[in-house]
Amino acid sequence: MIALALLAAAGQPQLRIVAEPPASVAAAEAGVTVFVLNEGTSEAEATPAPMEVVTADQVPLRIVPVDAAAARVAPGGFRAVRYRIAPVAVAASSTPAAPKGETVVGTARGQASGLLDRFEPHEPIYGAFGLGSDGAKLQVSLAFRPFDGAGALDGVRLAWTQTMFWAIDRSSGPFRSTNYSPEVYYQRQVDDRIVAAAGYTHDSNGRDAGSIDVNRLFASASYVVPIGNDWRIEATPKLWTYVGTGYRDLDRYWGNMSLGGAIGQVDGLRIAASLRNPLGSHRAGELYVSYPLARTGIYLFGQAFAGYGEAIDDYALRTSSARLGVSFTR
Repeated sequence: MIALALLAAAGQPQLRIVAEPPASVAAAEAGVTVFVLNEGTSEAEATPAPMEVVTADQVPLRIVPVDAAAARVAPGGFRAVRYRIAPVAVAASSTPAAPKGETVVGTARGQASGLLDRFEPHEPIYGAFGLGSDGAKLQVSLAFRPFDGAGALDGVRLAWTQTMFWAIDRSSGPFRSTNYSPEVYYQRQVDDRIVAAAGYTHDSNGRDAGSIDVNRLFASASYVVPIGNDWRIEATPKLWTYVGTGYRDLDRYWGNMSLGGAIGQVDGLRIAASLRNPLGSHRAGELYVSYPLARTGIYLFGQAFAGYGEAIDDYALRTSSARLGVSFTR
């Protein structure tokens, strides 16, 4: 969230403009809602002006008000103002704009390239370490937009999450379990605060002997509410059903839903939690706490788990753990 103090003189109307960053450029094209808050003790007049925002996938945008007429805001009240992406002046041309090309990076192994602007964060990427048998937990997760900017297909996502449990308390330091979770789903910005998705996910321990795998169809949504001073709260329910075979009695432990929530500040503290199978007897909860380390691009990261099935190999085992480390997304 971006907040801009417009007037802060003592005893005078104090106005703030608060804009929730859109999830992507495509979401911003549908419009951005900006709130004008009057934190003073007298009525004030606000004239909407152009401003800068950065999308959730880190694309800077300049937005302008749809209606630039002044609005009066009561003390302690707010007004919602609709914004849109500022038009960009370009030379007239009969040739359509070329699609974004690949990014080329020079490395010690030679040049590497890819459509890097199409990747986005998915689950947190982190390495966290605990004491004793808690060991270390490492996770890599990314989503990819294969049809970026292609109209209705723009919402298609391919995602991969790999979670590894490293037994650093043992002399040989083996990876005792690994969860593999590929996904394909369709995601859409419903309005300024709601993003919804539906799709397919596969979870597996990646083994031949002793294989455990589960296939699910899911629907999920996130609802974000700004609460001032760059803080926001989120609610993220998710529902799923099982398809195919091979998952044994795992459905008894994972159930058919999860509830998530978070409170956090952009460039500040974030606390997120999720509860799986909240209506069943085999529940599992996970907590994430993160804080950015200056402008290093790294977050100080804490992770804790309690319940059944932290690793898919242990789906029928009740465990608890706590770890501390760093993350690169959150």
